[in-house]
Amino acid sequence: MLLDTANRFAASWTIRCRLDSRSPICLWNGATRHNRKDQHPMSEAQPRRPGEHSTSAATRERILDATMEVARIHGYQGTTIARVSKEAGLPTGSVYWHFENKDMLLASLIDHSFKKWVEVTETLRPHPDETVKEHISRLYIDPQSTRWVGGEDFWRLGVILSLEKSVREQVSRNRFISIRRRIREEFTSWFSTTLSPAAVDRNPDLPTQLAGFTLALLDGNAIAGASDEEIRDFSRMIGLSLIYLASSSAL
Repeated sequence: MLLDTANRFAASWTIRCRLDSRSPICLWNGATRHNRKDQHPMSEAQPRRPGEHSTSAATRERILDATMEVARIHGYQGTTIARVSKEAGLPTGSVYWHFENKDMLLASLIDHSFKKWVEVTETLRPHPDETVKEHISRLYIDPQSTRWVGGEDFWRLGVILSLEKSVREQVSRNRFISIRRRIREEFTSWFSTTLSPAAVDRNPDLPTQLAGFTLALLDGNAIAGASDEEIRDFSRMIGLSLIYLASSSAL
């Protein structure tokens, strides 16, 4: 009986709605149907609201690029999560989603920059039968030579971290020191390949010495850059110095 009564009640309101669609019950009933349609599981996904963080690999890359730009402008101390977030155009939560803190962010930036350097290493290694002079000229002196250590900003940040033994960012500092050792080993192998056997016989430590000297020059240039002291023709000066040392008996 209750079911029959409910059915008759619903039918009466259906007829009334047809006669007067402005009835409060009709308006409420229509809104309810509309809301149910919006809440259907197959309805279109809503766009991401402002403030929601993104977890994509592209977002991570965007944050790292922003970190490099902030470090270039504001230096190590001025590189903050807030500034990185603003530079990337992302909420702070997106930065913390990818990186636990500033230390891990800087460590990831150093890894990211080193990965880019590794990607071009194949074109930097000595060619078959290339002499040390030819190789050094190709890397440092030729007009088409490029910045190939990882970028002056990356190296400058790493040098500052390596000098600041008291900084809290120990992970990023240790990461750069480890990468620097790997680059030194790579440079040593290049000199070992291109130096003449006679030169290595005279001084077996010559490849290691030249690699260390190269890194020392890069360190000095990074510090000069941090002090806004640009060294003109720095790359060419490195090349000419290395050619002289490699071809003489000075070492």
